Amino acid sequence: MKLRLRANTIRLRLLQGEVARLAAGETIRESLPTPRPLHFLIMPNETLEMSAAFEGDTLSILVPRDWSNGWAESVEVGRHATTNGIDILIEKDWACSTPREGEASLDTYKNPSL
Repeated sequence: MKLRLRANTIRLRLLQGEVARLAAGETIRESLPTPRPLHFLIMPNETLEMSAAFEGDTLSILVPRDWSNGWAESVEVGRHATTNGIDILIEKDWACSTPREGEASLDTYKNPSL
């Protein structure tokens, strides 16, 4: 999972394996190993809209289970929602059009511009 925070926007990019796990009903977890670790979760839920909550040291993103179940097989790149003044964008992670040193494109989606 790649995470980008900017102002009131949370943008998450998921690899193919992570999208498949989400479709299977699994929670995707990442941690930032700082002296006081931060945790990030994306969880399928019976909710109708995406939502975000920050409690303690954990940022949790809930996504509609109906959407996550079919997302892996669809051509849909991602989904956007606004909740509590926070813009959330979840996308499939495409291979970079310009390779970067030290950044592998393993398990990314094929970039349609390549």
